[in-house]
Amino acid sequence: MTSTVEVEKGATIPQRVAREPTRTPVGQLLLGLYEKYRGLEQGRVADYIPELAKADPKWFGISVVTLDGYEYSVGDTTQAFTIQSISKPFVYGLALEDNGEEHVLSRVGVEPSGDAFNAISLHPATGIPSNPMINAGAIAAAAMVKANGTAPFNRVREMFSRYVGHDIEVDEAVYRSESTTGHRNRAIAHMLRNFEIVAGDPEGALDLYFRQCSLSVTCRDLAVMAACLANGGVNPINGRRAVESQHVSSILSVMGSCGMYDYAGEWIYRVGMPAKSGVSGGVIAILPGQLGIGVFSPRLDERGNSVRGVNVCADLSRSYSLHMLSVPNLARSAVRASYDATLVRSKRRRQREASEDLTSFGSRIRVYELQGDLVFASVEAFSRLVTQTFDRFDLIAIDFKHASRIGEGALAVMVDLVRILQEGGKLVALSQLAHLPELGARAAEDHSLAVFSDEDLALEWCEERLLESVAPQTGDSRVSVADNELCAGLDSEAIRRLESAAKPRRFEARATIIRAGESGESVYLLVYGGVSVTVDVEGGRSARVATLSAGMTFGEMALLGENLRSANVSADSDVECWQLTVDDLATLGESDPGLRATVYENLARKLAGNLRCANAQVQALSG
Repeated sequence: MTSTVEVEKGATIPQRVAREPTRTPVGQLLLGLYEKYRGLEQGRVADYIPELAKADPKWFGISVVTLDGYEYSVGDTTQAFTIQSISKPFVYGLALEDNGEEHVLSRVGVEPSGDAFNAISLHPATGIPSNPMINAGAIAAAAMVKANGTAPFNRVREMFSRYVGHDIEVDEAVYRSESTTGHRNRAIAHMLRNFEIVAGDPEGALDLYFRQCSLSVTCRDLAVMAACLANGGVNPINGRRAVESQHVSSILSVMGSCGMYDYAGEWIYRVGMPAKSGVSGGVIAILPGQLGIGVFSPRLDERGNSVRGVNVCADLSRSYSLHMLSVPNLARSAVRASYDATLVRSKRRRQREASEDLTSFGSRIRVYELQGDLVFASVEAFSRLVTQTFDRFDLIAIDFKHASRIGEGALAVMVDLVRILQEGGKLVALSQLAHLPELGARAAEDHSLAVFSDEDLALEWCEERLLESVAPQTGDSRVSVADNELCAGLDSEAIRRLESAAKPRRFEARATIIRAGESGESVYLLVYGGVSVTVDVEGGRSARVATLSAGMTFGEMALLGENLRSANVSADSDVECWQLTVDDLATLGESDPGLRATVYENLARKLAGNLRCANAQVQALSG
């Protein structure tokens, strides 16, 4: 293995993102955890290494990095401190790369010891340390790092630089303090030499161990390192590989079983993420395939773990169901399609003024169709997408038709996202929740939330709310025959003749005007009220094709020679219209060919417009 750094094949290289605004669900939760635990003063700063005792017990930072390289940070996340025992799993990974698994396992075990981090936990017959997370195993792992043309420590430092994405250096004061006072570790190293676990002079391995523990990092660095392991060994910020992928599972396995020392069992039971702590106050936790967490606070409990760090990770896991054994199949993106109302409209056809208003202001409506198994990582990324465009829309519709399920963590993020949107003055509509009962139940608790059985109905609701805000209407509008879409371009005499040939009709709300399958002999010019066009589908259900308002036409396919009706038309309200038969129009055309030609030209224009609209919608949905 060489220490050259190459961009992983096929990897994207996102730019590091500045600290996240706290109006995202995850950002708000982290801020809440910071405020919740910043006053917690249990535990004490480590002082067995004199230089560590100088740490300010008030330091406290939380960072989370996602697999697309996005960073959430709250508190003292740029404060430098030494990595200490958090270095152990990473150096263990380097030992695996240099020597292979069989050789490493012959010198370091993988069994939890149940002992403190500095316990002299060696097999009585072989001298093999129990695992690489205790000091004895870590020193043995450091002894297996090869020079490969440079000093072993240079390779260790270069490795950590790949993980964090920048150069990393030793805190010399801490190194000298550790080296001067590390008598117990020195005894462990010589015992390892006695059992020939460490070859040659053990002082070299011991010095490397002291130096790796004295590397200076920040809380943000820890989260990036954790995200590398969550991402199969690839740094999600710069796309560079930090460790060979075949060793990631081995690293995470020993972190999961041994990373929190004699608290490891309870940790994996309650928190459920591979983790590692250090006596400087750092804690690193990994949710494979989703994210990395770094927490820093110097106050330690009796086991040597950061008090605040343990509490933060436990709350995060509980809030978003991050336990690794509850992770379902993952989807990289929750968004199947997204568009605004300038590109895709509901099936309600509107009068010209309203249609023009939607063209002008439709970008204030945003629609998202979600898909797949909704887990914390995919919904977190979706929430971030929404909040980043927060100021660009006033109404948002979220459709769940193509979502197969929603996990507990994803549900928590979604509920928080809706709350944040509503608190920001946005109107929210959700649709097609029947197969997601957990989300449906939470939505039912919020009476201010609009919930629909169909995405189109949700979009129509958004359009209605938008039109109310930009062009308030009072009452139902009535139009004349002259304002109907089929009469555009006709002079007053032609319109009078058409009215004299047509028959006025009235229908009460919910009345059926046209039935599918019946003879198609007439076209209807709607002057008041609204109608819906539906088709019959499987299971005795009906699907809406369009909803029409005054000034529009229905039944016009009869003019093109359709013998049987292909759809149903029913009155949504009390309706007034003019019924014109095909024979009536033919008779008018004999005496006034121009009238008939204009009507058919308008019909062709209407059908062409419908086709253009359908094409635009297909393009938007496929984009």
